[in-house]
Amino acid sequence: MLKRIFQRQETREPIRIGVIACQSGSMASYARTALQGLALGLKYATGGSMQIVGRTLELVIDDDQNDPQRGEKAARELVRSGQADVLVGCTSSQVSVKVSQVARELGRVFMVAVAATDVLTGEWFNRFTFRTVANTSQDAAAGGRHAAETLGKRFYFITPDSIWGQQSRSSWWRVIMQYQGNIVGDMMAPPTCQDFKPYLKEVRNMTPEVVVVSWAGDNTRILLRQIFEAGLFERCKVTGGMTDHENIASLGSAVNGMVCASKYYYEFSKTPVNFWLVENHQKEHGEPPDIFAESGFTSALAVVRALAQANGNPDAESLIPILEGMSFDGPKGKYTLRKEDHQALQPMYVAELVMDAERGCCVPRLIREISAEEAAPPVVKPR
Repeated sequence: MLKRIFQRQETREPIRIGVIACQSGSMASYARTALQGLALGLKYATGGSMQIVGRTLELVIDDDQNDPQRGEKAARELVRSGQADVLVGCTSSQVSVKVSQVARELGRVFMVAVAATDVLTGEWFNRFTFRTVANTSQDAAAGGRHAAETLGKRFYFITPDSIWGQQSRSSWWRVIMQYQGNIVGDMMAPPTCQDFKPYLKEVRNMTPEVVVVSWAGDNTRILLRQIFEAGLFERCKVTGGMTDHENIASLGSAVNGMVCASKYYYEFSKTPVNFWLVENHQKEHGEPPDIFAESGFTSALAVVRALAQANGNPDAESLIPILEGMSFDGPKGKYTLRKEDHQALQPMYVAELVMDAERGCCVPRLIREISAEEAAPPVVKPR
C-alpha cells in the first residue's frame, strides 16, 4: 500500500523521494528498521526542518513485497506519476537490480540503502545508481580475511540460492582463497527454506574447520538454531555476516562464539553522528538502531547533502556530478561515494557474539575495526 509522509503545505514544489521497500514478507523487519533510519537521517540532515532551500521533502513509500516485478512496477509508477524525483531502496537485492534499470531508463538517481549484491556497483552498474551501504565484497574483506588468518583453513559455505547469496558466496570465496584458505564444500538452499537439517548432514561429513553462514531474512534464526542443534558450534568455528538484533536476540546463547563481519553496531562507533542516531532512535523507537537503521540513515545523509549542493534541484544531471566522489560524515565516520562505481567506501568491523546473561542473549564484542581503505572492494568494469 502506498504511503505518504512528511507532506506539508509549501509555496514551492516539494522534493519527492520515492522509496521501494519490502514492508511485507521475509524481509519486512529489515525494511522497518531501514525506514526508521531513513526518517531519522532526513531529520538530522535538515536540522529537523524537513526542507532543503525552502523545498519540503516528501517521502513516498511503496511495498515491493520482495517481488522484483512488483518493485520494478512500483518504481516506474512513482517516477511517471511525478511522485519520485529521487529513488531510494531497496531491501532486496533482486528488487534493487530491477529498480536500478528503471532509474537508468527514466533518468532518476537511485540511492541503494540496504541491498548489498556486488553487481549493482559492478557488472550491472549504471551511472544513475549509488550505494551507501557496504556491499558483499566489503563484508568479505572484513570477515573473510580475519577468518582465513585466525579461524582455520578448511571452509564450508552456506548461502541462499539468490543473486545476493551467489554474490556473497563468491566474494567470501575470493578473499578466503587469497589468504590461503581452502574450500571443502558449499551448500546453496532456497531462500525460503525452513528446514536445513538435510543440508547440514553434508556439512558434518566434510569436517570443515570453519563454516561460513551468509544468509538473509527471517529464516536466518532457523538456520543458526539448526546449526547449533547439529553441534557445529562445538565441532568448528562459525562465521559470516552479522545479522540483525531481532534474529540475534531470538537465539539466546545458541550463537555464542560466532565471529561476524559487521557493517554496523551501535556501540562500536564513537562519532558525534552516531551518538545522535543512537539517542534519537532510542527516544523515538524505544530501542537502539540496528544494522539496517544505519543503512537507511546514511542514505538520507547522502541524498540531502547532494540536494543541498544542487540548490534543491533533484534532476539526475545536477545530482550525479555532486554525488560522484562525494565524502560526508556518517555514523561510522567518513563515507566516500567512489567515482568509478558509486560504491560508498566506509569502515567495517569484525566482532564476536558473546553471551550476555543480563540481556539473555548474545551481544557483539568488537575484535577489530577495518578501515575504509582496507575494506574497499575491487572496481569491476560494467558489462
